[in-house]
Amino acid sequence: MPRSAYERSKGVETVSWREFPLGKGIALSILEESTAAGRQARGQALLDVLDAAAGLPPCRLTVADRPQRHRTRGGRLQQVLAPKVFLETLLHEWVHHYDFTGLQLDRSPHTSGFFNRIRDLAETLGVGYVTPPKREAPAAELSEDVVITGPDRLRPGGVPPPKWIRDQVLALFGRPRT
Repeated sequence: MPRSAYERSKGVETVSWREFPLGKGIALSILEESTAAGRQARGQALLDVLDAAAGLPPCRLTVADRPQRHRTRGGRLQQVLAPKVFLETLLHEWVHHYDFTGLQLDRSPHTSGFFNRIRDLAETLGVGYVTPPKREAPAAELSEDVVITGPDRLRPGGVPPPKWIRDQVLALFGRPRT
């Protein structure tokens, strides 16, 4: 019985290369580029290198030459993406392309394996710093600076939260001392 796309995506943490991608210089040059035309040319060059190295059919990049809408706490801003964000987004979208054409997944879910493939790709290109750091497993022991105090007062009226919420908070921040 075939495994689901989610399980398959989660199980693959690296990109399989037919040859080592020599795209570090191109990736670094993208970080220096701020024009749409420059990003288009350098981004397409990087995609071509990645597609060839992974043995995938080519994909085409289109860079919009206009500011994108972004919501922020203080309202809306219309600004061009920072080069680091552009490169991370390009790598993110290429990993979706890899999932569909390389791994033959019918969908490309955002699993831990998906994000590990992005991180692996960025590190292969020497630009690992554009991706968020890898999450570490939560510590099983209670941190020294966490102190469990008297009654739970997380809800109005002093009613404690349901057990499932308390369990999640304890799993994230440690177990109470017994």
